[in-house]
Amino acid sequence: MPELLDFLNSHASVRHFTDQDIRIDDELTICLTAERSPTSSNLHAYSIISVRDQSVKQTLARLCGDQEHVATCPLFLVFCADLYRLSLLAKERGYPFHGEYAEMFIVATVDAALAGGRALIAAQALGLAGVMVGGVRSKIEETSNLLGLPEWVYPVMGMSLGYPARPAKPRPRLPLRGLLFRERYDTGAIAPAVKEYDQIMDQAGHLKGREVEKERYPRFDGVYSWSEHAARRQASEAPGSLRPHLLGYLQKQGFLKR
Repeated sequence: MPELLDFLNSHASVRHFTDQDIRIDDELTICLTAERSPTSSNLHAYSIISVRDQSVKQTLARLCGDQEHVATCPLFLVFCADLYRLSLLAKERGYPFHGEYAEMFIVATVDAALAGGRALIAAQALGLAGVMVGGVRSKIEETSNLLGLPEWVYPVMGMSLGYPARPAKPRPRLPLRGLLFRERYDTGAIAPAVKEYDQIMDQAGHLKGREVEKERYPRFDGVYSWSEHAARRQASEAPGSLRPHLLGYLQKQGFLKR
């Protein structure tokens, strides 16, 4: 199946779309394929919200940090970790429900992420393209209210989908030796892999003009490498990066109390 592997390895995020709409049949195919993703204990601890209404997409674009593609894409999907459905089943039978445990939070989050990844692959197989949108967590309470999310549900990520306006080139990834370790974690493998990746990304020019919080580092005169970019991203104290409101929101929804 070399053709399938070539297809899987051709992924590239796309944020610019044509005006062509996405057929309902294709939307259903995408979501039915997503539903075939692995799901812990067959619990289906996730839900997908499909958004086509232009006014709703425009509001979501603002809530996601003014990401224009959210408003201009023909179809925006929101993948939610969802324990609400399971809580109803327990309540109907008079059973205790333990959604407040960290394990159940992880189960639901992983289920949603797996479904989202497969949905994007299905969309690409249909000739569509898209991009994952973590911005649904930026103003997560407003987003949840807009989408009518009940307790035990939170938006893990969104996805803008459409027909690509222009071809997108896959971005280089970290050399595999920096993240694939045999038998046990190898801390010594990280530095050489990062050094190689810095050189690859510099040659590709993917980080030109994308300096993180440049004003905070006026004395920096080195090469703006991937490692510099990643380190600054983790050092950022901007609310949009750290989203410090998430824990309180998640606990309000019922998650992560134990």
